[in-house]
Amino acid sequence: MTKNSPFISSLAVGASIIAMAVPALAQEAAQEGAVPQAAASANNADIVVTGSRIVRDGYTAPTPVTVASTEELAKTTPSGVADALNKLPQFNNSLSPSKSANNFSNLPIHGNVLNLRGLGTPSNNPKGPLRTLVLFDGMRVSPTEYVGTIDTNVLSQLLMQRVDVVTGGASAQWGSDAVAGVVNFILDKKFTGFKGVAQAGVDQRGNNGNQRLGGAFGADFAGGRGHVLLSAEYSNSEGMLRQDRSFSTQGYNFVGSLASSCSLAANGQSRTCAAPGTATNPYTIVSDVRISALAANGRIVGSSVTGNPFVGRVINNDGSTRPFDLGTAVGTTGFQQGGDGYKIPNDTNAISPLTNYNGFGRVSYDLTDDINFFVQGLYARSKYHYFTQGNSLIPATESARIYKGNPYLSTALDSALTGANDYYVVGQQDAGQPKPIAYEKTDYWTATTGLSGKFSDFNWQVTYSHGDSKHSMDNVGLYDNRKLYAALDAVRDPVSGQVTCRVLLDPAYASQYAGCKPMDVMHGDPSRSTPEGYAYATGTSSYRARFKQDAIAANISGSLFELPAGPVDIAVGVEYRRQTLNLTSNADPAMLLTSAQKEAYFAGLRGLPRVENAQFPYPTGQINTLAYWLTNVGGSHGKLNVKEAFAEIAVPILKDTSFFKELSVNGAIRVTDYSTSGTVKTWKAGATWKPVDSLLLRGTYSHDIRAPNLYELYAGPQSGIGIVNDARNTAGTYGSGQNVNANTLTVGNPNLKPEVANTYTFGAVFAPEFLRGFSASVDYYNIKVDKLIDSLSAQQLIDNCRNAGGSGVIECSQIDRASPTTFPSLVNLIPQNIAFLKTAGIDFDFTYRTAVGNGGLGFRLYLNYLDRFDAQQYATAPVAHYAGVSVVTSNPAGFPRWRGNLTVDYSNGPFGITLGEQYIGKMRLDIPGGATPIQFVNPKVKPVWYTDLTLRYTIPHGDGGNFEFFTTVNNLFDKDPPLIPGTVPGVNPPTNIAVYDIVGRAFTAGVRVKF
Repeated sequence: MTKNSPFISSLAVGASIIAMAVPALAQEAAQEGAVPQAAASANNADIVVTGSRIVRDGYTAPTPVTVASTEELAKTTPSGVADALNKLPQFNNSLSPSKSANNFSNLPIHGNVLNLRGLGTPSNNPKGPLRTLVLFDGMRVSPTEYVGTIDTNVLSQLLMQRVDVVTGGASAQWGSDAVAGVVNFILDKKFTGFKGVAQAGVDQRGNNGNQRLGGAFGADFAGGRGHVLLSAEYSNSEGMLRQDRSFSTQGYNFVGSLASSCSLAANGQSRTCAAPGTATNPYTIVSDVRISALAANGRIVGSSVTGNPFVGRVINNDGSTRPFDLGTAVGTTGFQQGGDGYKIPNDTNAISPLTNYNGFGRVSYDLTDDINFFVQGLYARSKYHYFTQGNSLIPATESARIYKGNPYLSTALDSALTGANDYYVVGQQDAGQPKPIAYEKTDYWTATTGLSGKFSDFNWQVTYSHGDSKHSMDNVGLYDNRKLYAALDAVRDPVSGQVTCRVLLDPAYASQYAGCKPMDVMHGDPSRSTPEGYAYATGTSSYRARFKQDAIAANISGSLFELPAGPVDIAVGVEYRRQTLNLTSNADPAMLLTSAQKEAYFAGLRGLPRVENAQFPYPTGQINTLAYWLTNVGGSHGKLNVKEAFAEIAVPILKDTSFFKELSVNGAIRVTDYSTSGTVKTWKAGATWKPVDSLLLRGTYSHDIRAPNLYELYAGPQSGIGIVNDARNTAGTYGSGQNVNANTLTVGNPNLKPEVANTYTFGAVFAPEFLRGFSASVDYYNIKVDKLIDSLSAQQLIDNCRNAGGSGVIECSQIDRASPTTFPSLVNLIPQNIAFLKTAGIDFDFTYRTAVGNGGLGFRLYLNYLDRFDAQQYATAPVAHYAGVSVVTSNPAGFPRWRGNLTVDYSNGPFGITLGEQYIGKMRLDIPGGATPIQFVNPKVKPVWYTDLTLRYTIPHGDGGNFEFFTTVNNLFDKDPPLIPGTVPGVNPPTNIAVYDIVGRAFTAGVRVKF
């Protein structure tokens, strides 16, 4: 980088603007106790609340900050700090083990990933929330997963003092990703002594057992010049299956309510209905809903012989067939109630089992009276395992062709095939075969070293950190498609008379498929009828990812000079980060993108799915399958570097005059140079005004960004499937269509640019002298994000192309068809800077503490009112309005107008009791973003209250030590979640898992010790 680079020039201009123009815009300090978030810093100049980088005793920035001590958070949520934070209304639609779907293992999205303001949603990108910046003691936490997310479970919880939550844009002070705000986990660097925790819990039905064990130690050495911190923690959750909750076993699903609109398809095997969710056919909830495309045990869905009488029949375990039972009609095409058909089974994970190990160490030493050296390191291991979607033979993507002469065909079935190369097409979903299991493991470590010190009125710090994440995934027991189609094509060896794989009789390919054993799908569960064949046909799809980050940062802060109203303070700094990503896979779709690659990979096999398999008859076209059933993750390789410089200034304007007890302005600017997307500038300006001692008024305006991460830029092809309605018939024109699985392929986009956000907040803090112990803050926020990185879903691409007449728009180019009359062979999902999102609302924070009898009583109430949450996925799309909506999709989200969290705590001597009340306001059902509103027979979702109760008893021990025994009951009244199923059977438990508790009443008991 040269001296004349845009980066340096922009920094110089920005610094000049701050020095010359900001004095009309920033803020000053508030009196001790005047602001809830400043309470933690009273009389302690070393504690800096995260709303600013300015270090001044008592200084209060204009940016709203929520401060929560980890001790208070643990009182109602002993499972962990992140779980407790997610009960606060500032967080919405975060990811956690109990709030994530577990059907697929393509992405590592099962940890505790915080989502401030819900700005990580809504999105068709399933990576998880990415617009919240996470800090550990003021330093950026490197991503724990290669997709760019941070699982906050890795952080040392026992040594956390508090959590600062900046509830507004903060990119100028803290850097990219702080579009929604900042979550800063503050380390208790001066902790001395020992503390520990041992606890265990289970829900009242005996599921979701969990344990936690940990200890932390701190001590001075070298006569107080040095300090050491150590901690080790272990936690384990046994998880929960969907079938462990009765409401998840009933097969609830949203379907059209007008079953009379349905007509029987020409082949008599399914029904076609009017579009569900319309005013004439609104959605309603029906139990035992199934997909009519095939039967779980097996169904003959096609044949090369025109008019074959067995097409559409169900396969029995003895090899005979029977008519397909269409059950009762429901008002959605391709669905039915009862009868045959299939759905995702109930014995899959609602909560994935999880084990976490965590260790932390820190040593600091005063080299001189003014210079301190420190080194710290953190290691964490997270292990998950869960059932993924079962091995299936799905028409159009994974169905089986069973040829004449296959020994597993009954005589009647074989006789109905006339030619030697005639065949049946068989679909099977869940005949009882073992479910694949995903084993995920993340090893994460980070080490930081640095120097900090003071000179004159300035504080300085220089740090270097390295973060390293290794993620491994093994999806065991998946259909290995090359072996699967070799095993399915069974014949009799003309010499031995034994059943064998046809390909073994071909000298050109026999060695390639050595060890092949035939598999039978004509007698139900193939793992029972032909266990050796099933074992041969299944394998392990694996991928390994390594993400590394190196970062250097230097900053200095202090007072430039005094004005009549107080000191003018600044903070300036520079940062450099370098990131690398490497992901390798044994099932990379890039190896099978072209027809030639697929033909070579599957050489010697017949019966493979071809692109026309969704249409009858089945001509020979391009192979329409990849290496494994479901989990085919593409390799990803990329690197980037980031250079940053920032400056912040706080200028006091007036002090101790009429109506101006304090008036201050604050401004910040950051210039950032990305090797991938160029130079960007972020800035922030704010002011505080104290007309009287008990009232503080504040406001900010900021310009923030989030740059695309390495995975968004360089992700390799990744396969998926999803049910879509193509609405195209065999004539190439658009009709009613069918609900059929389509193959999708998601890839990165190296041309992505940073997202851009503008945020403004204004509010007030009130701490009246006549009511000591009480403080209240009310803040309005308004955030708009442009150039949002998003990708359209397969259905949206198909719909947009159809609405354009089938050609002429970019969406049509992302859909691969063998011909205009055939179902899509592939839908390409590509992230782009196409969307915008805008949200606005009001935060309320009320605190009151007082003496009651011989004890102390405390109240803390957090409230949020969501006024607006609007999103538009691309320029010509309708604006989707999410405020007050529970989104009904396979990846549900919820945006209640009102959310609240009240904590009431009373302590008297050794006894204490804490009552927590979480409120989730009423919502309405919708699927926003369509040209017309989606209609439901009953769209109302009632408000929900969750009550948590903790009892504790403290036994003193030694000098200042104690044992605190506690028991917590979460969801005290065992409140069931509202019944909100999806529109595809069995994808999730039938509620909005992003919002509501699916565990029910749960108990935790344990002891905390401190010496």
